Amino acid sequence: MRATPAHLVGALLLVTCGEAPDADTQGAGSSTGELAAPDGYYLPIACGVTAKVGQGNDSDFSHNGDLRHAFDILIDLDTPVHAMAEGVVREIYADNEPGDPCHDGGDEACRPFANFVMLFHGDGTTSIYKHLNTVQVAPGARVARGAVLGLSGSTGWSTRPHVHVMRMGDCGSSDCPSIPLEFVEAGVPATGDLVTSKNCP
Repeated sequence: MRATPAHLVGALLLVTCGEAPDADTQGAGSSTGELAAPDGYYLPIACGVTAKVGQGNDSDFSHNGDLRHAFDILIDLDTPVHAMAEGVVREIYADNEPGDPCHDGGDEACRPFANFVMLFHGDGTTSIYKHLNTVQVAPGARVARGAVLGLSGSTGWSTRPHVHVMRMGDCGSSDCPSIPLEFVEAGVPATGDLVTSKNCP
């Protein structure tokens, strides 16, 4: 019998951050020590794609408190989600599968069950990409800016398909307080704004 979210809480908390391998897993370098500080953070969608910001900073719904600097980018189910900057995959959660109670979204009780990818960047910060339907990278992989991390979904605390992105300090967890994030091509967009990606190879 497959585990239910109640059984997955422990698994989520046990995900640990390992050292990056010396092998070049994505063609972008060989270790975290060689990561340069990003020249900026780009939208997490494919080059040339326009999307709507479903929720910006300091919202009345969920982007407040520790999450006040987050963004929800509305994209269709199973749309590729791209790295906002070069980084190393620090942590993933990919256990929320079709048929699980929180796979197609749910209320705040589903928050721990959003599939995600967390990257570590050369400026000492991290970024997170949540609500994925499918995760396509593994911990330790070094990824270039624009690399596909997974496919969008509505897993966890979610009301519709989108990708939730934010920057965080490196506090040793995937649940750190957000820090300001400004996109190279869109600045700090507000809820309802249309944004077009320049996250091009």
